[in-house]
Amino acid sequence: MEALVSMVVVLSTLLIGWQSIESVSQRNRSDEHAINVIKEKYYKERKAWLTGTDLR
Repeated sequence: MEALVSMVVVLSTLLIGWQSIESVSQRNRSDEHAINVIKEKYYKERKAWLTGTDLR
């Protein structure tokens, strides 16, 4: 019985750890996407400024 309880505790701990890692990974992917959107906008505006064209 004690072995079963120990196994449940270990598996629960591993599951919580895995969920935490997955949550951080999703947040990182979201942050990377937001950064890429900002970079793309910056480079478009910079190119427009350098070439003298207006994007608006």
